[in-house]
Amino acid sequence: MHRIQASRHTYFFCLLMIFAAALFLRAYRISEIPDIVHIDEAGLARNAWCLANYGVDRYFNEMPVYPENFGGGQSPLYSYLVVLLVKTIGKGSLSLTLLRLPGLFSSMLVVLFGTGLVSSVYENRKVTLTGALLLTFCPYFIMHGRYALDCNLMLGCSTAALYLLARYVRTGRLSYLIAYSVAFGIVMYSYALSYFVVPIFLCLITLYLLWCRRITFRRALLSALCVCITALPILLFVCTLLFGLPPIHFLGFTLSPTAASRLSDISLSNFRNNVIDIIKCTLTHDGRPLDAVDGFYTMYAVSIPFILIGFAASCYQWLRDFKSRTCRHGFLFFSFYIAGLIAIGLSHGYLYRANYLFISYLYFLICGIISACRFVRSLRIYFMAGLSLVYLFCAVMFIRYYFTSYSPAETIPQFVPANEAVEYAGSRPDIRDIYLDYAGVSEFYTAFFPESPYTVAETTHEDGYGRMHFSITTDTVLLPGNAYIVLKNNQAILTYLNDSGYDWHIEEYPCHYLFY
Repeated sequence: MHRIQASRHTYFFCLLMIFAAALFLRAYRISEIPDIVHIDEAGLARNAWCLANYGVDRYFNEMPVYPENFGGGQSPLYSYLVVLLVKTIGKGSLSLTLLRLPGLFSSMLVVLFGTGLVSSVYENRKVTLTGALLLTFCPYFIMHGRYALDCNLMLGCSTAALYLLARYVRTGRLSYLIAYSVAFGIVMYSYALSYFVVPIFLCLITLYLLWCRRITFRRALLSALCVCITALPILLFVCTLLFGLPPIHFLGFTLSPTAASRLSDISLSNFRNNVIDIIKCTLTHDGRPLDAVDGFYTMYAVSIPFILIGFAASCYQWLRDFKSRTCRHGFLFFSFYIAGLIAIGLSHGYLYRANYLFISYLYFLICGIISACRFVRSLRIYFMAGLSLVYLFCAVMFIRYYFTSYSPAETIPQFVPANEAVEYAGSRPDIRDIYLDYAGVSEFYTAFFPESPYTVAETTHEDGYGRMHFSITTDTVLLPGNAYIVLKNNQAILTYLNDSGYDWHIEEYPCHYLFY
């Protein structure tokens, strides 16, 4: 008895250490790494600050359920979590750390509920610890939670919802049915693609549970009702999109057809290629450095064959279970993955859009490793020891690279706000107007130097507002009393300034030059 208790304490101590490592890897220098600000981060920051302080987004939509962003929209869950942080912790102010906190929180949800999912499926402590380690140290699970992209919350929300669904499948308790239904309703606030993923998945899983006699028709209807009630504002918003309805005021929020033009992106014409492309980039990378990097990929190259083996094993197991009307947890991940591929196939997919697929990849990876162990049964200990060393080497190399050498600013310098140069130029009384090489994107400025949206509107001019100008071209009239902040790689503007005949003072910053 004492040995069993000691073993349990050791197990929970190991889990605690893994969770502490996961939190450290996601929180350490979160405002510095990545060293760029994604354009949607800047838009989200501006909207959240305006909503927190003035009750409108930067386009003057009053408490919108779906805030507008660069002609499209942003998911409400991330936006209003930041609004809450601005009002409470920030006391009206917003920093890059606060902006990225919801992403960190969601990433930790993936680790905690993902570990719970593995434990529910396998009921094996060694497998559970393996799952926790993979969730902690695989590149995508670290990187996606370290910057403020609104859609990234879908992975955390989906993982929590799948955990509650797995508990219902195991126990059959009504409380878990209500909990998972509400959780999937919340998922629909996390990303627009969930409007497809959640209904498709819930239809698949409910039909399968009915087939396996694990849910009654009455409970299936109750589940659907709970989802609809929880996601009612989103459903009403979708109605305004589909039917062109006028704005609806609901519980203090405004539901208007924001981003209606994005409906034209939905098409079946390129479905097959879209699915193939998203499978490729989710297993490797898509060239965008914020979610995965070449050489390490999303879950390390060594994981790819095991994920493919696990997917094949899941298909085979599901066919056997379907014939015998047996309900196993593997079908949750398999059907969620299929629902996700169907949704992403309707429009061109990028890696960040498919974030919710990675909880299924975790299951396939573990399933593939277990299948490989069964195949090399007599050599299983040596196989697992060798594989563990490979993963340890990959994790050490990735963490070392990520926290010492990783710098998206080298490839995307236009996403580096020139805050230090702006502060210096703004502090000099001899400088009148400030011109920024932001290609017209004022959000890179207003996210860090916020002003009332009404003040901005009153002082707006052709290329900015007030004394701020957010683009510089070779047609810009150069005056010695102004400051010009230019990207180092913008040779055309640098040449234009140097050939102007003025005797400029030049200050150098990591990605910019300041001319005044």
